[in-house]
Amino acid sequence: MFIEKTLETLANLYRNETRIVQCCEGSFSNSKTIFRKPASEEEISRLLSIYSPLPEDYLKFLSITNGMRPFEDADWSSENNIFSTSDLMFANEPYASSSWLIVAVICDDCILINLDDAANNKTEYMYLTEGPCDLNDARSLYCDFQTWLDRFIMAQGNKYWTWRVEDRKY
Repeated sequence: MFIEKTLETLANLYRNETRIVQCCEGSFSNSKTIFRKPASEEEISRLLSIYSPLPEDYLKFLSITNGMRPFEDADWSSENNIFSTSDLMFANEPYASSSWLIVAVICDDCILINLDDAANNKTEYMYLTEGPCDLNDARSLYCDFQTWLDRFIMAQGNKYWTWRVEDRKY
């Protein structure tokens, strides 16, 4: 599992609290990443009592940082939130009987774990809805949680899932 290395490297990049990141179309922002304390065993147990099983890479993430706000604009508020256990329970309350678990909101896009796929040990269980969270419109990101997070970090907080190569004409 490489999620530990991904988070360690990101924390090192932000050891001076803020850094410049390049955004779309040549723009840039002064960004910060807010890590939270690791989730306690009690918080993880409470989460697992409602949503089980959860993928190991996601549980490892929570044991390192109980959610985070990556690539926040240091000068303006932005909307990147990978939920803490308490945020996650609140955000998912309206969908209690669903097989979807909203784990993050990135600039109005909901990032989801498909609990059925996770329970069936599928490796591609991450999905998203673009814009308002209509779970019927979820589409696959073709990856697990640690791969989604790694790609999101490599894209410096940009929504890489909107980079549709198939739309281009050569």
